[in-house]
Amino acid sequence: MNSTTRKTFLLCLCLLVAVVWTGCNRTEEATGEPDSPPEERVWLNREGENDYHGTEPSREGMARSPLSGLWIPEEDAARRPVSVMINNMKKALPQSGISQAEIIYETLAEGEITRLLAVFQTLDSEKIGPVRSARHYYLDFAFVHDALYVHYGGSPQAYNDVVVLKSPALNGLSYLDEIMCWRDPARMAIRGMYEHSVYTNGEKLRQAWDTVGYRYETDQPPMFAFSEKPVELTGQRAETVVLPFSRSYIGEFRWDPGLNQYLRSMSGNDQIDEETGEVLRVTNLLVQFTDIWVIAGDPAGRRDMTLIGSGAGFYITGGKMVPVHWSKADHWTSTRWTLESGEPLVMSPGKTWISVFPKNRSPEIS
Repeated sequence: MNSTTRKTFLLCLCLLVAVVWTGCNRTEEATGEPDSPPEERVWLNREGENDYHGTEPSREGMARSPLSGLWIPEEDAARRPVSVMINNMKKALPQSGISQAEIIYETLAEGEITRLLAVFQTLDSEKIGPVRSARHYYLDFAFVHDALYVHYGGSPQAYNDVVVLKSPALNGLSYLDEIMCWRDPARMAIRGMYEHSVYTNGEKLRQAWDTVGYRYETDQPPMFAFSEKPVELTGQRAETVVLPFSRSYIGEFRWDPGLNQYLRSMSGNDQIDEETGEVLRVTNLLVQFTDIWVIAGDPAGRRDMTLIGSGAGFYITGGKMVPVHWSKADHWTSTRWTLESGEPLVMSPGKTWISVFPKNRSPEIS
């Protein structure tokens, strides 16, 4: 290529670059907008709250909890959950540590009262309780998560089923008492509060676990499937959910659109965690309808219920509700939750409250 040809080629190349650059600038000027930003994404923390926006934070050493779909340490996610029987009598309130549970079950015990089973995937709570005695049907709630079952004493039916069903139970009313439990002196000083004064914590539960020698690993598939971001239901509005278990024990959940969570109250009073001073709140509500009855001839009026079989229910999140279906094949397998269409239920990542509710009563949903 001679010098004249080379000069001509370079001149043409410069003109071409200038035309392309001008065209790009004119395109931006014509639209008045730069390139659209990438879709913003919201990331949920361990409490189910929105704490990250935009770029996903580093998740090194973290894994999704099988109980909530939230990010927790890998070693916690790989370990069996622990479930704790919690006293829910009004005189025993406020409770401690249950705001850290990822799932809470509530259903009737004897008389008018309800009792809770709090299920923990991460065992770092410094105070959990008051811990109360076992009822046999709560074993099924622990079995569906392959969870250890923590209690302090129990009914005759519960003691029988712990043996027959080979439940991995930790009973504080035994040689494990000083290893896994203590009594709160402040509560013991109040007349009539002795039975409501037993507590435990994560460290003591791990010590009892090691003492008994139950396995730490689980190979049971998680009961729930979770989406990556909050689910938006298209069903009936459900901003207030009232569950009248009895005349004296009425559970209520109020949706807070700012938190996108439900705040819990009982019989007109906010239910708080004594350790945080905050109202209990959850992302998901499940209402499981079933037959519940008083055991004939039982001197204490204890109850039984149908948990193996199938039935109807509601899934509630984000201020909306849809009908669902539950089924359970035996004591040891997980409960299967599906939509009315038969498709598996996929829930919002976050904590869940499961109300096992008499099917001959009606919740109030508005």
